[in-house]
Order: sequence, then structure tokens, then C-alpha cells
Amino acid sequence: MRDLTEMDDDLGALASSLDDVVQAVPGVVGLTAVEPTLLRAAREGVGALLGSPDQQARVSVKRVHGVLTVHTNISVAAEAASPAVAQAVHRAIAERLSSSTGESVPSITVRVIDVVPSGSQD
Repeated sequence: MRDLTEMDDDLGALASSLDDVVQAVPGVVGLTAVEPTLLRAAREGVGALLGSPDQQARVSVKRVHGVLTVHTNISVAAEAASPAVAQAVHRAIAERLSSSTGESVPSITVRVIDVVPSGSQD
């Protein structure tokens, strides 16, 4: 059942490119990995030991039952309207996917996990 949660090099490259797409959206001041930190650290550690580093992207891209699924967690500037920024991120991801894949409609989830006050941005 490879199709359940297929993750290959193409999806990893796509996830990395989506990191850049999301971070370029005005109002986005941070991007946090979707998977838990402990799980991410374990995967990266095992990958380093085996000589094949795991996906470094913060955006999660998988194929579930034939549907491309994208999940991202963002931090938004306090001056920006969080719903509008989340909608802009969703639209940017959808545009990127439509230009790179000729597949069915993807499932895209954008979660605002933090609103960063002015002056706190690095």
C-alpha cells in the first residue's frame, strides 16, 4: 500500500520549493514544521547515520489515497490579518502546484500557529 502515505524524492523537492513559496507571502514571518519536533529530530538523526538525510522542508507534502496533501504551519505578523494571510498562502501553494503537477485538486491545509507582535520578527 505505497499509495497510503507515499513520500519520495519528487515530493521532498516539492516540499522544499513550497517552503520558499510560503515564506515569500507578505505577512508570513515564520514557518514551523508540521510534524512534532521529537519525530523530526529522530528522522533526521537516523537519516544522518544512514547517509541519507531526511526531508528538511517545513511544509509537509504527501500523497494519501492518490491525493496530494499539503500541510503548513505559519506565523503571521500582528499587523497583518491572519485569515487574509492564510488565504494568500493557500492561494500561493495552489498556484505553485497547478504549475508543477497536472494532477487532481490537492488538499491544502494552512494553520496559523502564532501571531508575532511588531518588533519581535527576526
